[in-house]
Amino acid sequence: MSCSAPAGPPAAPFWEMLSLLAQEPGMEWLELGLAGQAATFPRGSRGAACRTQAVAHPGASRRCGERGVGLAGKEFNCPRKHSLGPWPLKTLSLLECSGDSRLWQAYLEGLKKFLVFRKSMGMPAAWPIPEEQVRGFLAMESLNSSSKTLVYVSALSYLSKLTGNPDPLVDPITHCMMTGLKRRAGILRDKYLPITIEVLRSLLGALETVCITHYECLLFRALFTVAFFGALRIGEMVAKHHDVQQPELLYLSDLQLTERRVAICLHNSSVGQERHVISLGLSGEPWVCPVLALRSYVTVRSPLEGPLFMHSDDRTVTKREFLTVLRWALRLLGLCPEQYGVHSFRLGTAITAARCGYAGEDITRLARWPCVIPERS
Repeated sequence: MSCSAPAGPPAAPFWEMLSLLAQEPGMEWLELGLAGQAATFPRGSRGAACRTQAVAHPGASRRCGERGVGLAGKEFNCPRKHSLGPWPLKTLSLLECSGDSRLWQAYLEGLKKFLVFRKSMGMPAAWPIPEEQVRGFLAMESLNSSSKTLVYVSALSYLSKLTGNPDPLVDPITHCMMTGLKRRAGILRDKYLPITIEVLRSLLGALETVCITHYECLLFRALFTVAFFGALRIGEMVAKHHDVQQPELLYLSDLQLTERRVAICLHNSSVGQERHVISLGLSGEPWVCPVLALRSYVTVRSPLEGPLFMHSDDRTVTKREFLTVLRWALRLLGLCPEQYGVHSFRLGTAITAARCGYAGEDITRLARWPCVIPERS
């Protein structure tokens, strides 16, 4: 299903975020884009001034459309770098598809908090964002949560670049403040060690000793390999508690298994009605292949619909059980269980991908992180 702009006032986080941004000074071009109007430039002009031209689009926002009518046909300063092209809403819709709804919700929250901070401090509305505003916002928000603050300032960085303004995080002092926040959040220190491909190989071998039944061995082999190669979040694989509703939990019907590939449809990474799909292929190393592991597990699993990863008595695997088996296996390998956690698989995925030469942007997309990529050797 294709992504499209909302038919009424923007309700999705991405569109609400842009609507807020469009009210900022110098953002008339964005306001017009949200109203479905394109900025046009005189032939041969570098874009010191532009005129607006209405562009018919069934998804144009009613609220922004009403405001954009007053700007239609008028001239205002609009550098060519701000042009969204002849179909601005389609351009913005594709931008929405570049991230998932959780990312845009976090960015929307970050923008709202920044605007509240700026107003409370009596600071002027200005883009590019002045350095002292970013530093002040960093310092204030860091009193609450370092990890959330990192996401909030990443939102300011993204929106600045989106609107053709300099990245406010490039400033040396701000960069050092960000480094301090990363250390405090545990991103730049060894709070948890990664489960790399080498550790995964050993863990799968240890399962044959740790697990009591053959079924449990196949179950946790599938869990561990999919956790690593799919970079899945713990809440997508196992339940926090028994008999508790968990919307993001994967079900058997979310799995499409063929001879050479497996597709996993996620619940909580949607953009509009479109679901995020993780596709895994056969590995050249059968011992760690997630397709073979899932095929073996599904063969013995009950065919009844329910959570994807279940015990032989149809009980859902819980987070506590996942960690218990993981820690037993680590202890058997002579590794310290306290140095590993539920996020160690995704962290190991990112580090292994970096070793294989994947670009940082690809790794961030794979792990579905909003911003920071761990830098470890």
